[in-house]
Formats: sequence, structure tokens, C-alpha cells
Amino acid sequence: MNIPALMVKDHCKIEALLTDLEKAVEQDYSMMLKTFTTFEWELEKHIFIEEKAIFTSYHPDNVVEGYKMLPELTKQHNEILNRLNIMRKQLRSRQNITDVSGFKTLLMEHRSFEELEVYPQLDQALTEEQKQTIVAKIREMM
Repeated sequence: MNIPALMVKDHCKIEALLTDLEKAVEQDYSMMLKTFTTFEWELEKHIFIEEKAIFTSYHPDNVVEGYKMLPELTKQHNEILNRLNIMRKQLRSRQNITDVSGFKTLLMEHRSFEELEVYPQLDQALTEEQKQTIVAKIREMM
């Protein structure tokens, strides 16, 4: 498997967990907490993989063009992590999570950005050796 295939597969898993969370919000608190905890862990792990396993190994020849997508990617990751933090605080206060649908919209926009822009650019810019090193790191963390 290559980097885009592994990461898209992980996107599908995260999307399924988000769907589970949407359903759990309608159920009792303990189910919502359990579902959120699983979702949060998988999403944070995914972001960690991207930022640590992939981008610490990414050294494009053309730095200006190669790093053009990183500010947007980082901005989106920060927004996602901030929204997760808000949801976590709501749960700690024993409140229901609000705005799951808005969060889902944000996440789907982020997914599209990565799948249409970030991953293809990485696939073109990395050498086969770099790709294999990153794939090994991804598999180790997943």
C-alpha cells in the first residue's frame, strides 16, 4: 500500500467513528462518552501520523512550492483539535456534545483537501525510499 491509500483508509475509519458518535449523541451519556473517546483517539492518532510520520520525512526540492499546502493543513488540524477540545469539555461537564454536524462538515472538507491536494503532492514529491520509510512508520502507528 502507498501513503494515500493508507491515509484514505484511515479517513474511512474516522468517518465511520464519527457516524457512530452522531448516533451516540442521541443515546445515553455513557455511550456518548465511550464513543467520543474512541473517535477522539483515532482522529488524534491520524493527525499525529500526518504531522510526525509523514511531514518530518518530507523534504521537497522546491521548498516554496513543496511547503505551500502546510500552513493550510496546520490551520485545519488546529481547528479540528480545538473543536475536539470543546467537545471533550462538554462531556466533562456532563453535557451533550453540540454541533456534531458542523464538526462533520469541517472534517469532510479537511478530508477532501488532503485527498485532492496534500496526498497527491506528497506522492509526486517523495522518492520511493522516502515513501517506503513513511509507509513503515504509518503502519507502526496504526
